[in-house]
Amino acid sequence: MIGSEQTMKNKKVGVFIIFIAIIGIAIGINYTKNNLNSNFIAYIPNAADGTISVIDVKRSELVDNIKVGERVSDGIGTTPDGKKLYTGGAEDGKVFVYDIKTKNLIKTIDTGKNVHGIDITPDGKYVYIASGALQVDDEFDYIQIIDTKKDEIIKTIKSNGKSPAHIDFSKDSKFAFISNVMSNNVSIMDVEKSEIVGNVKVGLMPNELEPSPDDKILYVANVQDGSLSIVDVEKKKEIDRIEVSPGTHGVAVSNDGKYIWTTNRFSKSVTVIDIDEKKVIKTITIKGEPNHVSIVPKGRYAYVTSLKSNNLTVIDINTYEIIDEIKLGKDPHEIDFINIK
Repeated sequence: MIGSEQTMKNKKVGVFIIFIAIIGIAIGINYTKNNLNSNFIAYIPNAADGTISVIDVKRSELVDNIKVGERVSDGIGTTPDGKKLYTGGAEDGKVFVYDIKTKNLIKTIDTGKNVHGIDITPDGKYVYIASGALQVDDEFDYIQIIDTKKDEIIKTIKSNGKSPAHIDFSKDSKFAFISNVMSNNVSIMDVEKSEIVGNVKVGLMPNELEPSPDDKILYVANVQDGSLSIVDVEKKKEIDRIEVSPGTHGVAVSNDGKYIWTTNRFSKSVTVIDIDEKKVIKTITIKGEPNHVSIVPKGRYAYVTSLKSNNLTVIDINTYEIIDEIKLGKDPHEIDFINIK
């Protein structure tokens, strides 16, 4: 009898330990989920209705809409200190500078050009404006540079590519990479000299582009041939091209550099590419026309904007599961994050 009582006690203790362990795991998962993606705010321009959606990443919730005008540019940029936001009036050639804390317009800069891509160097010193459009005309072949201290244009550069659209930078802010959608090449610019130092032939209609974590490789999404170009930055040469899916438009690189995420407009999908294997390992079908993709800094989620459905799809980068959909404005485009600390 005594043995039976002791056995029962042991069973109760075992069940209690398992119960505590399950609670601990649940708390840990919830803590990890919240803290891997905490303290970031996402800003997304909605081109067709002239607004910027503001998303609290931790809460996965739309918390504000900033009205800019009738239309806004596809690009958007926030300074690394989280103080200023740059957006554009698209066809009217104006760049608007907002105080992020107060949401007040603090300056309007008239570029005199079309405004498409807007991107900020990682050190926060310069804003690059690309004037591209889906047209072959000299008026769309310019890159302008704004000094963020003065909020003034300090240089206007005539590109030797046709219709520069999107821009990204090396982590040390030494080089700018610019996609030229109508000449099927990418320009590499020396930021300090404000000079184009090379052009690289890639796929048809290169759109978004992003460098690897070590800045040695540049990945370029090519819309018309549904491919991903792999460019050796030092050699200024395309070294490989991967067939992805029709309408490859947006691109994001995982924090470890092992996986490339692309959005594919024509196939209404998001693909994940294993860069060592150089092949697509996952295809995720989502609503609307997948437009741009960004991975939350230090986080586990990919953010994907979609045209037509006008929403933001949140995907777990480890499980590839869609975990949330957030309604945005009309024709959402690029995504930029600030750390609110």
